[in-house]
Amino acid sequence: MKTKTRKRSVKWIPAMMSVVFLTASLLSYAGSLPAGPSAVVVTKSLNNKKHKIRLFTASDAKTILFTVDGMNGKHYTLFVFDLEGKLITQSAILNHETSILPGISPGGYLYEVFVDDQKVENGQLTVK
Repeated sequence: MKTKTRKRSVKWIPAMMSVVFLTASLLSYAGSLPAGPSAVVVTKSLNNKKHKIRLFTASDAKTILFTVDGMNGKHYTLFVFDLEGKLITQSAILNHETSILPGISPGGYLYEVFVDDQKVENGQLTVK
């Protein structure tokens, strides 16, 4: 039985070095980016089975999103308050839409969601 031996090529070394350099450069750049919200923790006080309401961070971990899967043709309004009761932001969307919540810095908040003029969900929102 014959066994073949191959010469190992070293042509991949320059290509690998450029990948290592690029990765190191991106990591140092990412460390200088401003920190945004890294996670959103939602504690619901009132929950409605007909309306699936989600508050979460986008894949970039810097943007907070609000989306609803509920009743067709209904308008959903989200109100976000600080712990002193001051309105921070509000967003109005239709069913199956997603909205970006601007200007929410890390901290604790209260939120309420209304369909037309009926409260369907409320709770606490913690942005880390």
